[in-house]
Amino acid sequence: MKVIEQLEHAFIGAPVSLTSMSRRSGAWLVVYFLCGLAIFSVLSWFLLENQESIKFVILDYFFPQSWHRVSESLGLFFFESQAKVVVGNLIISGSLVIASIFLFPIKEQYSAKFESDADYDNGVIQEFSLPMQALEEAKLFLLFLTTQSVILWIGYYPYTWSSTLSVTLSYLALFFTFGLDFISPTLQRHKTSYALILKVLFSNSIAVLCFGLIYSLPVIVFGQLIFRNEELTLIEISSILFFANILFFTLAVPAGTHLASVLLPEVKRTTEPTEKTRRWVYLTSLVTLLVMFFLHGGLIASLHHKSQLLKADYTVDWSSFDFTLPSFGEFFQGKALTSVSFDVEINNPTEYDIVIENSQVVVVKRELQIATVDLAGFDIPSESSHVVTVKLDSNSNIGKIEDFDNILENWRVDFRFELWPGIPFVINVTE
Repeated sequence: MKVIEQLEHAFIGAPVSLTSMSRRSGAWLVVYFLCGLAIFSVLSWFLLENQESIKFVILDYFFPQSWHRVSESLGLFFFESQAKVVVGNLIISGSLVIASIFLFPIKEQYSAKFESDADYDNGVIQEFSLPMQALEEAKLFLLFLTTQSVILWIGYYPYTWSSTLSVTLSYLALFFTFGLDFISPTLQRHKTSYALILKVLFSNSIAVLCFGLIYSLPVIVFGQLIFRNEELTLIEISSILFFANILFFTLAVPAGTHLASVLLPEVKRTTEPTEKTRRWVYLTSLVTLLVMFFLHGGLIASLHHKSQLLKADYTVDWSSFDFTLPSFGEFFQGKALTSVSFDVEINNPTEYDIVIENSQVVVVKRELQIATVDLAGFDIPSESSHVVTVKLDSNSNIGKIEDFDNILENWRVDFRFELWPGIPFVINVTE
């Protein structure tokens, strides 16, 4: 389709198609909506009632008792390293997958009845066998896992470009997945493989993305609003978004059926991707997924390897705090201090030696980053302590400190090391 036709069908044709709904397809709308509410209600109730138990079951299964604090830090790192938009879009995509798994038979009947009632000239219905449908769904699920794992990995890096890229890819993946999920059932009823569906949808990507935008944007906006409530847990936020989603899922089924019916003539004119192309795409997706499993697994293993750092006790010895007043000339240049130093004591209470690799100490006062101090690696024997002297000189921002009367207040010291090249992990020493 031409661009103007894609926009017209996505923004006008698909939403307006709801007016073609008869009493029969309207009844299936109610059935789909109520079943969705029931499934998400049971799922949300189970998660909310058992969130602490679930957390400890997962921790006990994957980690020994001594690693529970580490694994909680890992979960916090995964959550805080990602832009909230990426986390919200992941929850919405996850609810879409859950709805597809549990509501697929009802969605299929709902879509089929609407297709019949709206009098679309789509020809005879020819469906794949159940084993073939299962295989097609498995391929799509692997594609979903691959896409989300790539987006999450990019989001771990603390750079502007990586955050922008992960957010952009997250939106594109959500919109396209949304369109694919509600357009494909009608095409599959007419014996169209996912390979051909994807080929046609990519060639009409504007229509697909705009369709996904219409039916997911309200929940995205709502999600960003509730993310501001710091009292809500991730499970509580997910439960709220699940309920918000089911309404738009219900409206998207007939709209997706309309868009699929518009695309069906093009599907019939389009040749299937060659076997060579399919194999290349499947192999690339599989290799990418395996690489992502390796990278995410390596990140977890790295945190495990450096877990002793999380078990150490960090204390700033304020009695060691020392500073140097400026010279007469420096004073008139606006400098309140020329150097500051203090000791950070790292105590190893465990029965194992701690090996601290090259790392950094970040010093902040009143949200102003004063300095980043590079530390060479050192060892702390079991049940021993090591004192690190942090000295801030003229190469730092101490000249910008003006509140001399409150010199010992509003300091924050962070200990930062790399979990993976370019991916930092921060331990707050004091605030």
